[in-house]
Amino acid sequence: MQIRNIIIILCLVWGMSSCIDKYWPDIKKYENVLVVDGLLTNGNDPVIVRLSVSSAINNGALIPLTGGELYITDENHEEISLTEIEPGTYQVEDESFSGEVGSSYQLHISLPNGQNYVSDICSLSAPSPIDSVYGNIESFANPNSYHDLHGIQFYIDNHSNNDTSFYLWRLTQTYKYRASFTLDYTWEGAFIPYPNPDSLRTCWRTTEVNEIFTFTTKYLDKPVITRFPLNYVSTETKMLSIRYSLLVKQLYISKRAFDFWNALQQQNIDQGNLYSQQPIQIRGNVQNVANTEEPVLGYFTVAGVTEKRIYLNHPPLVFYHGECAPDYEGMRFLRFEPEELWPIYITYVQDAGMALGIKESCFDCRLDGGSLTPPDFWE
Repeated sequence: MQIRNIIIILCLVWGMSSCIDKYWPDIKKYENVLVVDGLLTNGNDPVIVRLSVSSAINNGALIPLTGGELYITDENHEEISLTEIEPGTYQVEDESFSGEVGSSYQLHISLPNGQNYVSDICSLSAPSPIDSVYGNIESFANPNSYHDLHGIQFYIDNHSNNDTSFYLWRLTQTYKYRASFTLDYTWEGAFIPYPNPDSLRTCWRTTEVNEIFTFTTKYLDKPVITRFPLNYVSTETKMLSIRYSLLVKQLYISKRAFDFWNALQQQNIDQGNLYSQQPIQIRGNVQNVANTEEPVLGYFTVAGVTEKRIYLNHPPLVFYHGECAPDYEGMRFLRFEPEELWPIYITYVQDAGMALGIKESCFDCRLDGGSLTPPDFWE
């Protein structure tokens, strides 16, 4: 999971009063900073480490860092090599490799500029079970709209055998959806019937849920979590329109990893107000071997993992995801459209005739990021 919100944690702070000097942090100190995002678990997913560098504070982009040499060592000093599979993304060469519960691991990074970095030595804890993942229909007042916000709030229940447990949840969502229209004809100087009008209409799309979810049982009487809120999916999109699946990965992490991810979560909550709190820099568990004072952002997370996938069909709710409206009037001007805009997609509406759409994604679901082929796990 890429973590774009940890690029620059420092922000400018205004003076609190006329008798207090303004604080102007050295912003350039936090440009071109190494950002590490790595995860090693006992699960079946390939071990991935992403390297990037932070850009200027007025630029929210991460710049992939290529050409690095990475490997992981275990407590027996065995080396597990990683190879760069795309710019800035490194994967363990042996795809069957996974961490072992009770073992310890350390990440080593050598960059093309000659700088070397290492993570803390991290122990892989035994995972704890997920009792259930479920969704409830919930609505909220929406001050930016004429109607309330309707959708599904997802929750998780679990328990642990340890009095104090630390959790990080990562979510992946997959949903089936349809384009608004069948593609019945194309205009290329003449009407050409499309051979299979429904062939571009149904898609499946998988995305990461770009939120951070953390919790600890430290302050509970019993190490049991009930109705912990995960993501909320509203009817403002097509995600719930046919069938929706949520994959929850529950990571059983160390206290230090929890402190990092929880601080990052709180920073993301507060980022809507630039001056809501004193600025902080959230340092991870990776450091420069020769200069431990160098800022390094991100975290190499080692954790026991438990997974659970659920499915949810179209809920009994009103949807507001902006279906494409058929454009009958535009058909009158079709022959004046320049050739460079061909082919122009056309649908046929029963008892109403031919119509255009405001965009091609009204006919081709792939243009909204999906695939015509369902994923292997789809039920």
